[in-house]
Amino acid sequence: MLLLEGAHDAYANLALEEAVFINNGRDALTLRVWNNERSIVIGRAQLARFETDVDYCLAEGIPIVRRFTGGGAVYHGPGNLNWSISVGRDFSAGRIKYAWDIREVFRVSASLVTTAIQMCGREARFEGPANRILSSEGKVSGMAAYLSKDGTFCHGTLLLHADLDEAARLTEPAKTELERRYARSAPMRMANIEIEPDRFVSSLSAAISEETRAALDAREPTGEELGIVQTILPRYRDANWNLGDPFTAPTTN
Repeated sequence: MLLLEGAHDAYANLALEEAVFINNGRDALTLRVWNNERSIVIGRAQLARFETDVDYCLAEGIPIVRRFTGGGAVYHGPGNLNWSISVGRDFSAGRIKYAWDIREVFRVSASLVTTAIQMCGREARFEGPANRILSSEGKVSGMAAYLSKDGTFCHGTLLLHADLDEAARLTEPAKTELERRYARSAPMRMANIEIEPDRFVSSLSAAISEETRAALDAREPTGEELGIVQTILPRYRDANWNLGDPFTAPTTN
């Protein structure tokens, strides 16, 4: 299924990501491609104050949102497109199948995205150890993933025509050393892939359809997904969760 849907704000958008994964059937594949407001999204095990300029974000009204997957901080906003791929435990078509190996999840997801980029006349490659996609000019996509007994989930950004100066400024981590349990962002030069959004969406859909030999039917969020969003949204809006210590901050359900 193809979900072309963005929620009304950054918190709801990240809650919908988790809801899509939770609700994805064991024999299903769901592709979501969406835009988000100007925001910073940090990894599940990060400390926001060491990964972005919290004071600046608060002063400018830029949401800082903790996602349910790992990895480093990424920029969302104008000129950036977000994608996610949910694969159920029993789904298997070509290279796309359940795997209890996060490296394989990254590799397969990145291969689909880079194929779509190439279909748009641009070149990009996956850099495995850092789980990112690069053009000849720099990083165009950061990725994160989550595995469970019911399925796998991989999502990432794609810089199309973004303000790279702002993206770099807002994702510059502090040089402070932290305990190993806290994930750190790995900054590098970023670049725009210079593809129009509609063309990338159609190309990624085509790449997945070619692999699965089945068309992706477009849909809206289901009632079940929206119900999950309402249940978990208080956690995504909780400042203690987003800005506090992920290992000690209280969570709300």
